[in-house]
Amino acid sequence: MKFISLTTIIMSTAVLAEIATASDPNGGPCARANHFECGVLTSFNDGSAFLFFCFADHSLLVDELCSCPTCCSVTDGGTGADTFECT
Repeated sequence: MKFISLTTIIMSTAVLAEIATASDPNGGPCARANHFECGVLTSFNDGSAFLFFCFADHSLLVDELCSCPTCCSVTDGGTGADTFECT
């Protein structure tokens, strides 16, 4: 009979929980149809911001990954020239 320590079981459970909570926001809900928006999810892009487009059905598609939690900016819904930035 093999012996598996309680520590091993707990660590494995913690790793699986982290994998289960990691999320890809693509296809998820968004607020402003036909506009660019910024988002931050702790379980996506290492907690840094990302730029996404919100489609007419209020589902989103990530357009660009930013380098920090506050490195995303959208002006006027991102509908004009130079109205969104992700650094």
